[in-house]
Amino acid sequence: MSNTGNEKKNLLADLKEHPVKILALIYPYILIIGVGIGVFYINNINKVGNNLISPSIVDSSTVVPDLPLIKPSTAPAVNIFTLSQSSDEMVAKGKALFTANCVSCHGANGKGDGIAAGALVPKPRNFTSLQGWINGPKISGIFTTLSEGIKGSAMVAFDTFTPEDKLALAQYIRKTFVPNPPQDSKQDLTALAEKFKLSIGGQSSNDTASGQTNPGQIPIKDAMVLVEQDGNARYQKIMDVMRQIAGDPGTGADIFNKVVDDKVRALTMLSSTDVWHNNEKAFVDLIVDELGQDGFNYKVHWLSNSDWDTFYNYMNKLF
Repeated sequence: MSNTGNEKKNLLADLKEHPVKILALIYPYILIIGVGIGVFYINNINKVGNNLISPSIVDSSTVVPDLPLIKPSTAPAVNIFTLSQSSDEMVAKGKALFTANCVSCHGANGKGDGIAAGALVPKPRNFTSLQGWINGPKISGIFTTLSEGIKGSAMVAFDTFTPEDKLALAQYIRKTFVPNPPQDSKQDLTALAEKFKLSIGGQSSNDTASGQTNPGQIPIKDAMVLVEQDGNARYQKIMDVMRQIAGDPGTGADIFNKVVDDKVRALTMLSSTDVWHNNEKAFVDLIVDELGQDGFNYKVHWLSNSDWDTFYNYMNKLF
Protein backbone atom coordinates (compact mmCIF):
# COMPACT_ATOMS: atom_id res chain seq x y z
CA MET A 1 0.00 0.00 0.00
CA SER A 2 1.29 3.49 -0.88
CA ASN A 3 2.11 6.16 1.62
CA THR A 4 -0.84 8.21 0.38
CA GLY A 5 -3.19 5.32 1.04
CA ASN A 6 -1.80 4.80 4.52
CA GLU A 7 -2.22 8.51 5.27
CA LYS A 8 -5.90 8.47 4.25
CA LYS A 9 -6.48 5.32 6.31
CA ASN A 10 -4.83 6.82 9.35
CA LEU A 11 -6.77 10.09 8.91
CA LEU A 12 -10.14 8.29 8.75
CA ALA A 13 -9.27 6.22 11.80
CA ASP A 14 -8.30 9.35 13.68
CA LEU A 15 -11.59 11.12 12.72
CA LYS A 16 -13.60 8.14 13.93
CA GLU A 17 -11.90 8.29 17.29
CA HIS A 18 -12.16 12.10 17.53
CA PRO A 19 -15.43 13.21 15.75
CA VAL A 20 -14.98 16.78 16.87
CA LYS A 21 -12.15 17.10 14.37
CA ILE A 22 -14.73 16.68 11.56
CA LEU A 23 -16.40 19.91 12.66
CA ALA A 24 -13.02 21.63 12.68
CA LEU A 25 -12.41 20.55 9.09
CA ILE A 26 -15.78 21.73 7.71
CA TYR A 27 -16.17 24.83 9.88
CA PRO A 28 -14.47 27.16 7.35
CA TYR A 29 -16.90 26.04 4.68
CA ILE A 30 -19.89 26.56 6.97
CA LEU A 31 -18.59 30.03 7.77
CA ILE A 32 -18.18 30.91 4.09
CA ILE A 33 -21.70 29.71 3.28
CA GLY A 34 -23.16 31.63 6.24
CA VAL A 35 -21.40 34.84 5.23
CA GLY A 36 -22.64 34.40 1.65
CA ILE A 37 -26.25 34.01 2.79
CA GLY A 38 -25.92 37.08 5.01
CA VAL A 39 -24.56 39.20 2.20
CA PHE A 40 -27.33 38.04 -0.11
CA TYR A 41 -29.99 38.84 2.52
CA ILE A 42 -28.64 42.35 3.12
CA ASN A 43 -28.47 43.13 -0.58
CA ASN A 44 -32.06 41.98 -1.08
CA ILE A 45 -33.63 43.03 2.21
CA ASN A 46 -36.10 45.37 0.45
CA LYS A 47 -37.41 42.48 -1.59
CA VAL A 48 -37.94 40.01 1.24
CA GLY A 49 -41.31 41.43 2.29
CA ASN A 50 -42.65 41.66 -1.23
CA ASN A 51 -45.47 39.36 -2.27
CA LEU A 52 -43.86 37.17 -4.89
CA ILE A 53 -47.16 35.50 -5.82
CA SER A 54 -48.51 36.93 -9.03
CA PRO A 55 -51.86 38.66 -8.60
CA SER A 56 -54.87 36.74 -9.78
CA ILE A 57 -56.01 37.99 -13.16
CA VAL A 58 -59.62 37.36 -14.03
CA ASP A 59 -60.02 35.78 -17.40
CA SER A 60 -62.63 37.96 -19.08
CA SER A 61 -63.73 35.02 -21.16
CA THR A 62 -65.00 33.30 -17.99
CA VAL A 63 -67.08 36.24 -16.77
CA VAL A 64 -70.77 35.33 -16.84
CA PRO A 65 -72.55 37.77 -19.19
CA ASP A 66 -75.58 39.73 -18.09
CA LEU A 67 -79.03 38.46 -18.99
CA PRO A 68 -80.04 39.36 -22.53
CA LEU A 69 -83.06 41.54 -23.18
CA ILE A 70 -86.02 39.35 -24.14
CA LYS A 71 -89.35 40.94 -24.95
CA PRO A 72 -92.53 39.33 -23.60
CA SER A 73 -94.14 37.15 -26.23
CA THR A 74 -96.58 34.34 -26.79
CA ALA A 75 -95.33 31.35 -28.73
CA PRO A 76 -97.87 30.06 -31.24
CA ALA A 77 -99.82 27.00 -30.24
CA VAL A 78 -98.51 23.71 -31.62
CA ASN A 79 -100.07 20.42 -32.61
CA ILE A 80 -98.77 18.29 -29.76
CA PHE A 81 -99.69 14.98 -31.41
CA THR A 82 -97.81 15.86 -34.60
CA LEU A 83 -94.67 17.38 -33.09
CA SER A 84 -94.29 14.70 -30.44
CA GLN A 85 -93.60 12.21 -33.25
CA SER A 86 -89.92 11.85 -34.12
CA SER A 87 -88.75 13.33 -37.41
CA ASP A 88 -85.34 14.01 -38.93
CA GLU A 89 -86.06 17.74 -39.03
CA MET A 90 -87.04 17.93 -35.36
CA VAL A 91 -84.12 15.74 -34.23
CA ALA A 92 -81.66 17.96 -36.15
CA LYS A 93 -83.14 21.03 -34.51
CA GLY A 94 -82.92 19.35 -31.12
CA LYS A 95 -79.27 18.47 -31.69
CA ALA A 96 -78.41 22.12 -32.38
CA LEU A 97 -80.23 23.19 -29.21
CA PHE A 98 -78.53 20.48 -27.15
CA THR A 99 -75.07 21.46 -28.41
CA ALA A 100 -75.65 25.13 -27.62
CA ASN A 101 -77.35 24.77 -24.25
CA CYS A 102 -76.84 21.36 -22.67
CA VAL A 103 -73.41 19.93 -23.51
CA SER A 104 -71.55 21.89 -20.81
CA CYS A 105 -73.44 20.00 -18.10
CA HIS A 106 -74.72 16.81 -19.67
CA GLY A 107 -71.74 16.16 -21.94
CA ALA A 108 -71.62 15.46 -25.66
CA ASN A 109 -72.55 11.82 -25.01
CA GLY A 110 -75.40 12.66 -22.63
CA LYS A 111 -73.80 10.94 -19.64
CA GLY A 112 -73.85 13.95 -17.31
CA ASP A 113 -70.08 14.42 -17.59
CA GLY A 114 -69.81 17.87 -19.18
CA ILE A 115 -67.06 20.32 -18.22
CA ALA A 116 -69.34 22.02 -15.68
CA ALA A 117 -70.61 18.79 -14.13
CA GLY A 118 -67.76 18.43 -11.62
CA ALA A 119 -68.91 21.46 -9.66
CA LEU A 120 -72.61 20.54 -9.58
CA VAL A 121 -74.48 18.79 -6.78
CA PRO A 122 -76.54 16.85 -7.61
CA LYS A 123 -74.82 15.76 -10.79
CA PRO A 124 -76.51 16.44 -14.14
CA ARG A 125 -78.82 13.79 -15.58
CA ASN A 126 -77.17 10.82 -17.28
CA PHE A 127 -79.58 10.32 -20.17
CA THR A 128 -78.20 6.87 -20.95
CA SER A 129 -79.59 5.54 -17.66
CA LEU A 130 -83.29 5.02 -16.98
CA GLN A 131 -82.80 5.35 -13.22
CA GLY A 132 -83.70 8.38 -11.09
CA TRP A 133 -85.60 10.54 -13.57
CA ILE A 134 -87.71 13.17 -11.80
CA ASN A 135 -90.30 13.61 -14.55
CA GLY A 136 -89.41 10.59 -16.62
CA PRO A 137 -87.87 10.17 -20.11
CA LYS A 138 -91.13 10.41 -22.05
CA ILE A 139 -91.72 13.40 -24.32
CA SER A 140 -94.14 14.79 -21.72
CA GLY A 141 -91.61 14.32 -18.90
CA ILE A 142 -88.71 16.00 -20.68
CA PHE A 143 -90.99 18.84 -21.83
CA THR A 144 -92.11 19.36 -18.22
CA THR A 145 -88.49 19.46 -16.99
CA LEU A 146 -87.55 22.00 -19.65
CA SER A 147 -90.56 24.13 -18.71
CA GLU A 148 -90.27 23.98 -14.91
CA GLY A 149 -86.67 23.02 -14.17
CA ILE A 150 -85.70 20.72 -11.29
CA LYS A 151 -85.92 22.26 -7.83
CA GLY A 152 -82.73 21.90 -5.80
CA SER A 153 -80.52 21.35 -8.84
CA ALA A 154 -78.73 23.36 -11.52
CA MET A 155 -81.43 22.40 -14.01
CA VAL A 156 -83.32 25.64 -14.61
CA ALA A 157 -86.48 26.25 -16.61
CA PHE A 158 -85.82 27.14 -20.24
CA ASP A 159 -88.41 29.91 -20.39
CA THR A 160 -87.10 31.32 -23.66
CA PHE A 161 -87.57 28.03 -25.54
CA THR A 162 -90.71 27.75 -27.64
CA PRO A 163 -92.86 24.62 -27.25
CA GLU A 164 -91.48 23.40 -30.58
CA ASP A 165 -87.90 23.90 -29.28
CA LYS A 166 -88.66 21.79 -26.20
CA LEU A 167 -90.28 19.05 -28.24
CA ALA A 168 -87.32 19.00 -30.65
CA LEU A 169 -84.84 18.79 -27.78
CA ALA A 170 -86.86 16.01 -26.16
CA GLN A 171 -86.85 14.07 -29.43
CA TYR A 172 -83.08 14.40 -29.85
CA ILE A 173 -82.35 13.32 -26.25
CA ARG A 174 -84.64 10.30 -26.51
CA LYS A 175 -83.41 9.17 -29.91
CA THR A 176 -79.69 9.73 -29.23
CA PHE A 177 -79.18 8.78 -25.58
CA VAL A 178 -82.15 7.10 -23.90
CA PRO A 179 -82.16 3.30 -24.30
CA ASN A 180 -85.56 1.99 -25.39
CA PRO A 181 -87.34 5.25 -24.45
CA PRO A 182 -90.91 4.76 -23.18
CA GLN A 183 -93.70 6.15 -25.34
CA ASP A 184 -96.30 8.72 -24.36
CA SER A 185 -99.93 7.69 -24.24
CA LYS A 186 -102.72 9.81 -25.64
CA GLN A 187 -103.58 10.76 -22.07
CA ASP A 188 -99.97 11.84 -21.37
CA LEU A 189 -99.92 14.21 -24.32
CA THR A 190 -103.43 15.54 -23.66
CA ALA A 191 -102.52 16.33 -20.03
CA LEU A 192 -99.30 18.01 -21.19
CA ALA A 193 -101.17 20.15 -23.71
CA GLU A 194 -103.73 21.25 -21.14
CA LYS A 195 -101.10 22.03 -18.51
CA PHE A 196 -98.95 24.21 -20.77
CA LYS A 197 -101.73 25.60 -23.02
CA LEU A 198 -100.62 23.70 -26.12
CA SER A 199 -102.91 22.93 -29.02
CA ILE A 200 -103.94 19.28 -28.98
CA GLY A 201 -104.65 19.12 -32.70
CA GLY A 202 -108.17 17.92 -33.05
CA GLN A 203 -107.90 15.27 -30.34
CA SER A 204 -109.87 17.15 -27.71
CA SER A 205 -112.28 20.01 -27.22
CA ASN A 206 -109.35 22.04 -25.94
CA ASP A 207 -108.25 22.96 -29.46
CA THR A 208 -108.18 26.72 -29.03
CA ALA A 209 -105.15 26.95 -26.77
CA SER A 210 -103.56 30.37 -26.82
CA GLY A 211 -100.00 29.11 -26.83
CA GLN A 212 -97.24 29.41 -24.23
CA THR A 213 -96.55 32.84 -22.77
CA ASN A 214 -92.97 34.02 -22.30
CA PRO A 215 -92.83 36.80 -19.68
CA GLY A 216 -89.54 38.11 -21.07
CA GLN A 217 -86.57 39.37 -19.10
CA ILE A 218 -84.36 42.42 -18.80
CA PRO A 219 -80.63 42.64 -18.04
CA ILE A 220 -79.80 42.77 -14.32
CA LYS A 221 -78.03 46.12 -14.65
CA ASP A 222 -81.14 47.64 -16.23
CA ALA A 223 -83.35 46.15 -13.53
CA MET A 224 -81.12 47.71 -10.86
CA VAL A 225 -81.46 51.10 -12.56
CA LEU A 226 -85.24 50.78 -12.48
CA VAL A 227 -85.17 49.85 -8.79
CA GLU A 228 -82.96 52.81 -8.04
CA GLN A 229 -85.17 55.16 -10.06
CA ASP A 230 -88.25 53.89 -8.23
CA GLY A 231 -86.51 54.42 -4.89
CA ASN A 232 -85.49 57.96 -5.83
CA ALA A 233 -88.99 58.79 -7.03
CA ARG A 234 -90.53 57.48 -3.80
CA TYR A 235 -88.04 59.45 -1.71
CA GLN A 236 -88.87 62.65 -3.58
CA LYS A 237 -92.58 61.97 -3.11
CA ILE A 238 -92.15 61.53 0.64
CA MET A 239 -90.15 64.74 0.89
CA ASP A 240 -92.87 66.60 -1.03
CA VAL A 241 -95.57 65.25 1.27
CA MET A 242 -93.58 66.26 4.36
CA ARG A 243 -93.24 69.81 3.03
CA GLN A 244 -96.96 70.01 2.33
CA ILE A 245 -97.81 68.81 5.85
CA ALA A 246 -95.32 71.22 7.41
CA GLY A 247 -96.96 74.17 5.68
CA ASP A 248 -100.55 73.06 6.26
CA PRO A 249 -102.41 74.53 9.29
CA GLY A 250 -105.42 72.29 8.72
CA THR A 251 -106.92 69.56 10.90
CA GLY A 252 -105.51 66.70 8.82
CA ALA A 253 -101.96 67.96 9.27
CA ASP A 254 -102.57 68.43 13.01
CA ILE A 255 -103.72 64.83 13.38
CA PHE A 256 -100.70 63.58 11.46
CA ASN A 257 -98.27 65.54 13.65
CA LYS A 258 -99.99 64.26 16.80
CA VAL A 259 -100.00 60.53 16.00
CA VAL A 260 -96.63 60.27 14.22
CA ASP A 261 -93.21 60.01 15.89
CA ASP A 262 -91.15 59.14 12.82
CA LYS A 263 -92.53 61.01 9.82
CA VAL A 264 -90.25 59.46 7.22
CA ARG A 265 -91.00 55.92 8.37
CA ALA A 266 -94.75 56.56 8.54
CA LEU A 267 -94.89 58.08 5.06
CA THR A 268 -92.65 55.36 3.64
CA MET A 269 -95.02 52.71 4.95
CA LEU A 270 -98.04 54.45 3.46
CA SER A 271 -96.31 54.94 0.11
CA SER A 272 -95.24 51.31 -0.12
CA THR A 273 -98.75 49.99 -0.79
CA ASP A 274 -101.96 51.09 -2.48
CA VAL A 275 -104.20 48.71 -0.55
CA TRP A 276 -105.56 51.48 1.74
CA HIS A 277 -106.40 54.09 -0.88
CA ASN A 278 -109.98 53.00 -1.43
CA ASN A 279 -110.59 51.37 1.94
CA GLU A 280 -110.56 53.30 5.20
CA LYS A 281 -110.64 50.12 7.29
CA ALA A 282 -107.51 48.88 5.50
CA PHE A 283 -105.92 52.27 6.26
CA VAL A 284 -106.71 51.96 9.97
CA ASP A 285 -105.58 48.33 10.16
CA LEU A 286 -102.34 49.10 8.36
CA ILE A 287 -101.44 51.74 10.95
CA VAL A 288 -102.66 49.98 14.09
CA ASP A 289 -101.36 46.47 13.32
CA GLU A 290 -97.74 47.66 13.07
CA LEU A 291 -97.98 50.34 15.75
CA GLY A 292 -94.58 51.28 17.09
CA GLN A 293 -92.82 49.85 14.06
CA ASP A 294 -94.38 52.01 11.35
CA GLY A 295 -93.60 55.47 12.75
CA PHE A 296 -97.04 55.98 14.34
CA ASN A 297 -97.57 56.19 18.11
CA TYR A 298 -100.19 55.11 20.65
CA LYS A 299 -102.17 58.35 20.24
CA VAL A 300 -103.91 56.83 17.22
CA HIS A 301 -106.10 55.06 19.81
CA TRP A 302 -107.40 58.46 20.89
CA LEU A 303 -108.79 59.26 17.44
CA SER A 304 -112.55 59.35 17.08
CA ASN A 305 -114.36 58.00 14.04
CA SER A 306 -114.60 61.55 12.76
CA ASP A 307 -110.85 62.04 13.29
CA TRP A 308 -110.11 58.85 11.33
CA ASP A 309 -112.32 60.04 8.49
CA THR A 310 -110.51 63.38 8.37
CA PHE A 311 -107.08 61.77 8.63
CA TYR A 312 -107.85 59.16 5.97
CA ASN A 313 -109.20 61.71 3.50
CA TYR A 314 -106.22 63.98 4.12
CA MET A 315 -103.62 61.25 3.48
CA ASN A 316 -105.52 60.10 0.41
CA LYS A 317 -105.31 63.62 -0.95
CA LEU A 318 -101.54 63.74 -0.36
CA PHE A 319 -100.88 60.36 -2.00
